[in-house]
Amino acid sequence: MAYWGVTSRNTGQAAALRALANDKPFTFLTGPAGCGKTLLAQAVGLSRVEGRNFRKFVYTRLPTQLGEGVGFLPGDLNEKTYPFLRPFFDNLDVMTSDKRSLIEQYAKGDEDRRKVFFDPIQTLRGGTFHDAYVLVDEIQNLDVHTMLGVGTRPGDRTKIVFCGNFAQIDNEKLRRPERNGFYRLLAGLYEHGAHEYFDHVNLTQVERHPVVELVERILRNNEVAPEFEALEARGSVN
Repeated sequence: MAYWGVTSRNTGQAAALRALANDKPFTFLTGPAGCGKTLLAQAVGLSRVEGRNFRKFVYTRLPTQLGEGVGFLPGDLNEKTYPFLRPFFDNLDVMTSDKRSLIEQYAKGDEDRRKVFFDPIQTLRGGTFHDAYVLVDEIQNLDVHTMLGVGTRPGDRTKIVFCGNFAQIDNEKLRRPERNGFYRLLAGLYEHGAHEYFDHVNLTQVERHPVVELVERILRNNEVAPEFEALEARGSVN
């Protein structure tokens, strides 16, 4: 099945699409750069909002900068947030071409009529998501405290999709499993046998240019804890 022109290219992606299309409150997608985590989650989410399975789509991530920080970002909250939305808009390039105008329509207007929201993760505290499909990107960079704040937001008819890659943790402290909110939440759900509440799919096949898989293999952080790799493997599709 296609979601906004996006279909599965391998068995792992097919499993991810099935997980994204169900109504369990949590779906976790793990895997290397270029395996399609965010693309699949975004395509299914936007399609389900368009089909009125959910009232709104929310994209959020911690605004972590790659390498040296660029310093103070001028402008209001929307202007400060926009540079971190690039993955979302990049993904639109491979979706059905007529959807860009629909996104512009969905993202405008007052809050009662809008369908697409871009929320900084720092603003989620105290809120509750109702009738919402929420995509939380780059979750490998969330500490336990932040993950607690995100994971306790679901209300009625809400699905939260977490996308992350343990090999791209930017905060050195979070490379320790006991401090990493992503690891703690997913491992805890497994430990509690709470499979009625979550799905976890680990994507292993890179679908970008073939050189991406080679780069990931060459430069994969040697400090990736074996606990992270073992947890990823639990979601692998044979």
